[in-house]
Amino acid sequence: MKAVMLQLNEAQVFYATLLLAVILIRIPLIGVYFRTVNTLFHENGHALAAILLSGEVNRIELKNDTSGTALTKTPSGSRAMLVAFSGYPFAILCAALFFWLSGRGYEKTGLLILISLALINLTLFVRNTYGIVWLLTFSGIILLVNWLSEPVLTKIFFLCISQIVFAEAIFSTLVVFYLGLAKPKKAGDITILARLSHIPAAIWAILITGIVAGIAWFTFLRFFPAPAQLFP
Repeated sequence: MKAVMLQLNEAQVFYATLLLAVILIRIPLIGVYFRTVNTLFHENGHALAAILLSGEVNRIELKNDTSGTALTKTPSGSRAMLVAFSGYPFAILCAALFFWLSGRGYEKTGLLILISLALINLTLFVRNTYGIVWLLTFSGIILLVNWLSEPVLTKIFFLCISQIVFAEAIFSTLVVFYLGLAKPKKAGDITILARLSHIPAAIWAILITGIVAGIAWFTFLRFFPAPAQLFP
């Protein structure tokens, strides 16, 4: 396995894993399963914001259609707005962090972050059946990859998770952008922001999409290998 890794350059491994990630998320059931990792980060963005703003997290739900819910309490409406705003930017920032870790060979650190997040949610926040089952099985996969301790497998698994979160964070933002413009009363976080601020949902949709697009573009320029490197 190590010999194979030496024969492949960074760009080849990166884009082969990207192709694998695209295939995985298109497979029925399996795709939903792996896309749920983005939901985990999104909802934990809300939870973290609530905690940092002296609020509370009542519970988090991860659902089998890749949607999720974070029920939080905050001391004021302005803080509630920040909590509602945080989900989409947090997920894309996590993807950027994971690319940074992978680029420096810190996949084991990334696995530690993933398992820690899963166990914290399992212990403190998630109570619905699908969410519990998903966290248990996902934790098991992470522990298995770590136990096997094969550098190629660890690299591919962690990169694949990073790319799924990156792609899903962008896609879910585009969905909420459309909903914010076309169906403002059914736009999730955008609807909450509009209700709390009395600012049209379309404005919030444009703002969040702009921020996510900026982070995604920086991530692409900074962490995606140049395609020319595929053929050294």
